[in-house]
Amino acid sequence: MSTLKPFLNEKVKVLTADGRLLLGVLEGFDRTTNLVLSSAKERIFSIDEPTKDISMGLCIVRGNEVVSISDYDEQVEDSTDYSKIFAEKLKDTRNSLID
Repeated sequence: MSTLKPFLNEKVKVLTADGRLLLGVLEGFDRTTNLVLSSAKERIFSIDEPTKDISMGLCIVRGNEVVSISDYDEQVEDSTDYSKIFAEKLKDTRNSLID
């Protein structure tokens, strides 16, 4: 998990196995990729409503739920008007054993 060290105390985006997109400052992590995010927000996508961010405060994400972690490009985020973006909810990445 040493590849996460450069992200410590930086804003990141985290995609979870259930299709949630979380934004926040990476405060800590462990060997199993459990994450601690401060100033966390969940970005919610919908076809019927504009994309919105819901404030969550301090957030712990279990490592087995983490699909990807990426940097947060402040310039891109500031120049994007998410209130004008309508999109389908991100899909779950888990393989269901039940049809």
